[in-house]
This record gives sequence, structure tokens and C-alpha cells, in this order.
Amino acid sequence: MSHEIIAINRPVRPKKPIEPNSAKETLREKTESKQEKPTPVKNFSSRTEGTNQPRKPERPRKPGKPKLKESIQEATNASGKIFSSGDKILVSAPWCSLVEAEITGFYKSPEGSIWAIFLPQKSLPNWKWEKGCIRAELLKQP
Repeated sequence: MSHEIIAINRPVRPKKPIEPNSAKETLREKTESKQEKPTPVKNFSSRTEGTNQPRKPERPRKPGKPKLKESIQEATNASGKIFSSGDKILVSAPWCSLVEAEITGFYKSPEGSIWAIFLPQKSLPNWKWEKGCIRAELLKQP
């Protein structure tokens, strides 16, 4: 059993019209009459016509921050108290104590719940706590 390639089917590309008796046509006729080894064809979709240089692949784009669809000015907690931006609230700190914070804004999650964004007013000396968020139902006044 031999392992010879008997035939290769290549797609037929339409030929571009060439002026008769041009140097390119005579060169093409000479090369077509010779039998050459088939070379693997690389398919570059970003290749421009007339050049053999492939373009650099495009970098995948990073997803941007989700845009807030509606501007929420104030929110109500579970007991019915209304809070707005700039109000002081009590939040649980990561080191298990209550700390005063200031509300900087609100946003609505895809599930429909409203969240308050806050900046803590106090932090531990070796702790970097820059901001946080809390559900509007859990807001407490100091």
C-alpha cells in the first residue's frame, strides 16, 4: 500500500481580466504549463487584495462598564425612611464594627433592586477601605 497523493481539488478562483500580450499573461502561461508541488493555502480573512502581507489580528475589546439606564436620586429603606445622596448612614465595616459613611449615589441592579454607593468616613490605620455599596432596604441612620 503506497501513500501517494493522487489528486488535489482546489477551489476555482475567477481570473481577473488581463490585457492581451502583457508580460504577466505570458509569465502565467509558462507557470501554468509546469506542474508544481501543491503548497498549503493559508486563509487570511483580513488580507487585502494585491498584497501578501496579512494584517495584524485585532485585539479583543474589553467590556466597558455597564451604563446606568436611569438616574436614581433617592431610595427608601425597609422601614420607609427616604435617603438621598449626601446623607450619612451606618454600615458594617470589614473588621466587624459599625462605621459612619456618606451616600454618593444609587444604582439599580439588573434584578431590579436598588443599591446605595457610599464612602466610609473612618478606616483602620493599616486598612484601605475606599468605598462600598449596600442594598437600599438595609440603610440605617446614625
